[in-house]
Amino acid sequence: MALKLHNKRWYPVIFLIGSASVIAAWFRFAAGHPPELLLSGIGAIAGFTYFLYRQHLDETKLFKELFVEFNARYDKLNDDLNTILFGPREGDLSNTERELLFSYFNLCAEEYFFYEAGYLDDHVWKSWHRGMDVFFGHPRIRGLWDRDCKADSYYGFHPD
Repeated sequence: MALKLHNKRWYPVIFLIGSASVIAAWFRFAAGHPPELLLSGIGAIAGFTYFLYRQHLDETKLFKELFVEFNARYDKLNDDLNTILFGPREGDLSNTERELLFSYFNLCAEEYFFYEAGYLDDHVWKSWHRGMDVFFGHPRIRGLWDRDCKADSYYGFHPD
């Protein structure tokens, strides 16, 4: 399941619904209505909600670290990738271009790996994937990819 950064808005709802359920159960089932039981129930709901929210914050922090790292790596490749993209559509790639593209393929595969593991937000992955489609649509880049990916060394990543 992919990370959804927008899920944070649900934590107050979870707390309110959980608290309302505890209050309803307290009125319905608690003989004599001891307030300690009510407070314990609401405390348990608060603790559970905090656990979920804290986990979300930790995942968001990891996402940010990955996002910054992946974008920095892409920024280093971007100018040279665009040179290939806007260059000739046919012909052989130079050794430098091939090495650059292998670095890009590895970056794409790592992004895919972390997306599949659930650490990248859906919207971010879809945006990155649309950008990948631009490069993988170039015949010279696609040709190298088609030859290289036969070893299945890219964590199951396929740009299609």
